[in-house]
Amino acid sequence: MAGSHADGAVQSPFDDPIIAARIEAIRQLAGGVSDRVAVMDRDFNVVYANSAAWTDHGADKAESHHAKCYEAFAHRSDPCGTCPATKVFESPGVQSVSCTAGGDGAACGMHQAFPLVASDGQVASMLVLFTPPSQTSHRQALQVPDDLPAPMVREHLGDLIGRSAAMQQLFDMIALVAESQATVLIQGESGTGKELVAKTIHRLSDRREKPFVVVDCGSLPETLLESELFGHMKGSFTGATANKRGLFEEADGGTIFLDEIADTTPTFQAKLLRVLQEGEVKRVGGNQPIKVDVRVVSATNKDLSELVKAKAFRQDLYYRLAVLPLSLPPLRERREDIPLLVEYFVVAACKRHRQSPRAVSSDVMHALSEAAWPGNVRELQHYIERAVVTTTGPDLTCGDIVALGSKAPEEGLRMVVRDAVSHTERTRIVEALRKTGGNRLRAAKMLKISRAGLYNKLREYGLQ
Repeated sequence: MAGSHADGAVQSPFDDPIIAARIEAIRQLAGGVSDRVAVMDRDFNVVYANSAAWTDHGADKAESHHAKCYEAFAHRSDPCGTCPATKVFESPGVQSVSCTAGGDGAACGMHQAFPLVASDGQVASMLVLFTPPSQTSHRQALQVPDDLPAPMVREHLGDLIGRSAAMQQLFDMIALVAESQATVLIQGESGTGKELVAKTIHRLSDRREKPFVVVDCGSLPETLLESELFGHMKGSFTGATANKRGLFEEADGGTIFLDEIADTTPTFQAKLLRVLQEGEVKRVGGNQPIKVDVRVVSATNKDLSELVKAKAFRQDLYYRLAVLPLSLPPLRERREDIPLLVEYFVVAACKRHRQSPRAVSSDVMHALSEAAWPGNVRELQHYIERAVVTTTGPDLTCGDIVALGSKAPEEGLRMVVRDAVSHTERTRIVEALRKTGGNRLRAAKMLKISRAGLYNKLREYGLQ
């Protein structure tokens, strides 16, 4: 249903290809849900609302395509005044709202407002949720125990963790998006948890019993990527000794997650576009199209819209992939989640390494909460892992953590590996010396290193 504008000078949201695609996706995903969902433009015209959103007062107006949100949802004949949802037009970002302006004394129930950004970068419309998504579907799909306290359910959605407003809003959007069949584009910095979001969408969807297939597009050369995704026929290239099903075929009925989609070549992008448009693949070296029923979820740590402007990514493919865009906030923008994440990672690391539970003091927690964490949640997890493995005693002290704070994520990982190797090597040397009664020549032979090499290791590990 298209919105209308009094002066006729404002462009309809449907005239913009990105807005049109997103509103159509919202139609698809919201049509059958019980939660009230609507899209409004700057002039308060109802661009779209699902059947659950319409009240008795709004139903007739809907037929005429001239419904105003205050007529349909607040039982008013005039605007409500300053609508809190319109903040999205002033400061583009997800807004938590609470409307109390209902003309009959009841609030319209507006809960959250999400900006819908047009191709020019301006917010043209907003998606409004009137009630939080039902937690019942979350419990069923993710097998959350019925007796779990409500706050715990809210802090954990699948493997995603967060109590911040940004994560609460993301949880709501994931629950809504999961009920659709539309493509999803997840954007966020490295380490923010894009694959976890994709998995959660799959587990909440009606495809949860079918495969979830992960493809790292950035790690495969173009020729191999095509063969892996679409399959190949025997003899189609050197080494193709048999027919092979591609990952799209493997994911039939389920979800395929295309990670680092921005790193693909224009040639591959054209072929992927055809798959999305036609719902079928052709194996390399084959001519027979194969129908596939696959939901595509893609992810990138780059700004695809900027790559489109720079002609480094196909615009038509971007529109296909970004029907339902989700954005993951970096850890620095949701610092209130860090204590929750730390507690979770400490418990998990202790259990994984068969160590007794560790306590995290307040000064450690403060230091962690103030750290930059350029590698986001992944970096935090790796550092907690290292702290658990390399420290003794019941507590993680501030020094155990702060010493890590200035190192890049990859350096932290290298340190973990080096520490593990060093510990193992030192243990082997001590054991060889014990077995040979301290005879260094025999110990060197047992370790299969030179005598000089053994002396160097003894100095390195302080065993002289």
